[in-house]
Amino acid sequence: MPTLQDVAREAGVSKMTVSNVLNGHRDRVSPATIARVMEVVGRLGYVPNATARSLSARRSNLVALAFPGRDAGGIEPLMNPHDSLFLGEVEAHVTQAGLYLMAHSVNSVESTANSLRSWNVDGAIFLGTRADEVAALHRAYEAPMVFIDNHGTSPQISNVGIEDRLGGSLAGRRLVEAGHRRIGFVGPAFDEPGVVRERHAGFVQALAEAGLELRPEHVVRCNASFDAAVDAARQVLAAPDRPTAVFATADIIAAGLLKGFVRAGFPVPDQMSIIGFDDLEVARHVTPEITTLRQDIPGKARAAVEVLLAQLAQWPTVRSERRVLGVTLVERGSVGPPPAIPIN
Repeated sequence: MPTLQDVAREAGVSKMTVSNVLNGHRDRVSPATIARVMEVVGRLGYVPNATARSLSARRSNLVALAFPGRDAGGIEPLMNPHDSLFLGEVEAHVTQAGLYLMAHSVNSVESTANSLRSWNVDGAIFLGTRADEVAALHRAYEAPMVFIDNHGTSPQISNVGIEDRLGGSLAGRRLVEAGHRRIGFVGPAFDEPGVVRERHAGFVQALAEAGLELRPEHVVRCNASFDAAVDAARQVLAAPDRPTAVFATADIIAAGLLKGFVRAGFPVPDQMSIIGFDDLEVARHVTPEITTLRQDIPGKARAAVEVLLAQLAQWPTVRSERRVLGVTLVERGSVGPPPAIPIN
């Protein structure tokens, strides 16, 4: 982690000058120097010593990770392996910075803002927040905020995410290259802006570039749950002009589909091909192992904490930041050519 000395050296000033800027004694420093120091603080991701900062600014040294509450399908918070892994990584980086993490499920903007105020939270990372909630949260609670996987368009929002649309496109291209022409899509609803909509858009674009279309009857909505995906496999197999391959928007869905297909007598990849998304452990612990799109979840958590720490150091003159991490296709054993003799 960067130190006060690092900031002073990079900005070309003394440690006392940096301390004056960060502790609010700015009448002793020129505007140009203040701007230079704050630019370096943001770029390096420096945050003042937690104990000293608490005494001088009366801060709690507490940051929140807010995540969706129970969804419409009854899925409990953090049951999604992606979310639980992200939480663990965020906690490790927050602790390393000398701060404390409070995990909080979001059921409404009002209740979330009340909780943040009650705990005097210094800042928050929001995972899976709907686009319409972002502006409301900013209005309801004034503090540094970083949103994860938010595909809204506001330049005032700090966001850390991945190339979801590219991931969907890579999945579509891979299945087309394998020779498939009837390809399905399985994932949660994508009525609102978010990762599923972006992955769907990239997937549809890849099919269109190959002269194909994603037929409505080949789209199956499914929560990020293994059991729900086992049930979704039956819907895929019952669809008119059954697909020979599917793209699942999460590995936990892909694993459930695999079990459902095999249970119904459609072995993977001989009779059905599958591509997942995330590259979680579950993708490697099934047979065959699942071809998937890898996203760097630890890297995403690290970036989220870095952005939040920079905002804590800059507050209240926060500059928004957007970071986008890449995705890569990981070839395993769940993709093959269309079956020469399909099962009826």
